[in-house]
Amino acid sequence: MPLTLAQLQDLQADAMADDVDIELDKMSLWTCEQATAYFESGGEVEPPAPVAESTAAFTNGSQPTGATPWLSCLEKKESAAFRVVVFNWTGNRGGQGSAHNLRRAPLNWSQALGAEFEVYEISLPGRGTRMKEPLRSEMLPLVAELAAALGEALCGGRPYAFVGFAFGAVLAWEVARAISATSATEGPALLCAVSSEGPSWKGRGGRLHAASESDYRRELTDKGGTDFILKDAGMSKMYLPVIRADLALEETYAPVLPPAVAGVPTIAVVGSQPGRDKLQSKVAPADAALWIEATSSYSRSEVVVLEAADWYVLQDEVGVRAVLDKVSAAMKAL
Repeated sequence: MPLTLAQLQDLQADAMADDVDIELDKMSLWTCEQATAYFESGGEVEPPAPVAESTAAFTNGSQPTGATPWLSCLEKKESAAFRVVVFNWTGNRGGQGSAHNLRRAPLNWSQALGAEFEVYEISLPGRGTRMKEPLRSEMLPLVAELAAALGEALCGGRPYAFVGFAFGAVLAWEVARAISATSATEGPALLCAVSSEGPSWKGRGGRLHAASESDYRRELTDKGGTDFILKDAGMSKMYLPVIRADLALEETYAPVLPPAVAGVPTIAVVGSQPGRDKLQSKVAPADAALWIEATSSYSRSEVVVLEAADWYVLQDEVGVRAVLDKVSAAMKAL
């Protein structure tokens, strides 16, 4: 488990090293013994960088991306060196995510990433061209379906990154693990988890997905973000079942504890400001740090806190650019 700020402060006090600064992003990955030795040295002797226990090989070939209804390409780029696959927001926080897609983002991802990157969006049932398909409300079957479809479509092609937003990040992580488990040389080269607590976070449980219709609508009203759906009969008919299915996915998801990890390096990006929803949603840095626990490639993983962004990192251009800069740099460094 990553060291917390409180734990580091206690070790600092025990070593009488008040003059030694605490760099939480770096030091949270140390052991208690390593942090103690660092404080006792007056901040002069840092431990060696951790070595990943295992790092999954990633897809790295030249095969074209296969066709599947689960993948929607924003813009075909035959000469692209990398691919980015985005698992978008689901309806678990306020519900608006059920109607969200990259084509409504404040920035054109394909254009911003440039000619080297081909961008794909995961198409879930209940949205877009898959509006009439049966909804998915159980995580394990959904992961199995996605891993089989994406594993085949992406197999042997250019290296790719998974970018997951909110609970979409957990879905991306589970799919990454499932793909890598089927082949020693296939899987994403990077996972970027945006506005999301790590897979082992215990705050996802709930029963809203099983609530009566009246209680369900009242709770959504209280959460905010779905007024445009609730006030329109057509939108309600279209999206309220999708939001309920999304809620079931997250609320019934069992927290994952070690040794369930992925080999893929992971970047967790969160905003420091509370969200603009009625609940003022926010992902605590300590909960985002659970992503470091969820990968064996922790030496190449990090938590990024954006001071200018709120919970919905992808709401504004500054947040999108920060995410794309991180993904681009990590992929080009392969």
